[in-house]
Amino acid sequence: MAAREPSICVLGAGVIGLSSAVRIQDEFPRCDVTLLADRFSPDTTSDGSGGFWLPHLVGGTNQDSISKWSASTLDYMISLTKSPLANQIGVHLVSGYSFFSEPQCPEWRKLVLGYREVTDKELKLLLPKAKFGVFYTTVMIKVKAYLPWLISRFKQKNGKVIQSRVDKIEDLLQKYDIVVNCTGIGANKLANDIDVIPIRGQVTRVKAPWIKHFMTYEGSDEHCEKYILPGTDTVVLGGTGQRGDWNTQIDDRDQQMIWDGCLEMIPSLKHAEVIRHWASLRPHRSSGVRIETEKFFGGKMVVHNYGHGGAGVTLHWGCAGQVVEEIRAAIKSTVSRL
Repeated sequence: MAAREPSICVLGAGVIGLSSAVRIQDEFPRCDVTLLADRFSPDTTSDGSGGFWLPHLVGGTNQDSISKWSASTLDYMISLTKSPLANQIGVHLVSGYSFFSEPQCPEWRKLVLGYREVTDKELKLLLPKAKFGVFYTTVMIKVKAYLPWLISRFKQKNGKVIQSRVDKIEDLLQKYDIVVNCTGIGANKLANDIDVIPIRGQVTRVKAPWIKHFMTYEGSDEHCEKYILPGTDTVVLGGTGQRGDWNTQIDDRDQQMIWDGCLEMIPSLKHAEVIRHWASLRPHRSSGVRIETEKFFGGKMVVHNYGHGGAGVTLHWGCAGQVVEEIRAAIKSTVSRL
């Protein structure tokens, strides 16, 4: 690695993998960077995401790390809303309400725009069963548009893209100096990490252009989330949070529960046109997001970046920046020993 720039392979093409590949390429322009995955957009877990910035289901991740990564991502996403690209990638500011069954004091209140607690009048008019609520402005992005934009950006800078299945990460070290593992739920087997389990998510997308504000409700049932998220062309209705459930098929009972729960919040959705249903597996780790460098013989290394739970979009840009720091430190350490 001393005689040449390291060759780097990013494994995984969801929002975590693509953002990692782009940031690595930007920071190490002389390195040969390859993106390798068995699935690309529109067939990744990220493609079904609501694209809503809010730390969610992040396991035991250190709060300082969550704040650092999510703040970096939020600033980046807000900058995209101010760019000429905003329409192309479907990114926009969105304001609305989050309601709860009991009072909350979330750390993310310090990061979003215009955070305030709702009034008794708002509770009474909007969701009487809630005991507490907040109003704020955050960002949404159309992930199905964002991922192709990221991969196009990667290719324009001579990034290599390979579609292939990998059974062992170590096999890639025969060809590459550094492998960045962004395999999400796949890390359960590829990294032999039994702490990675699915939290099943199911959503419905509808046409409801009259919905301008988001609305979420978090009750006492941890397996059920209710949210209404207005995107640029559809409104996302959710959802579920079923730990350890590997089912990626649409469940009719969940579909009805989502529909009933969202209609309870905004009854006019009864007249919305249903576009599609979606279900996939969020990669959850009880010990939190794993960003860690694993060193192998000959100076080769694997940088892990997985376990983002329901916060892939919320953390992606900040975590990609952390991966860059890991690689820079590893390269510096290797060079200093020579």
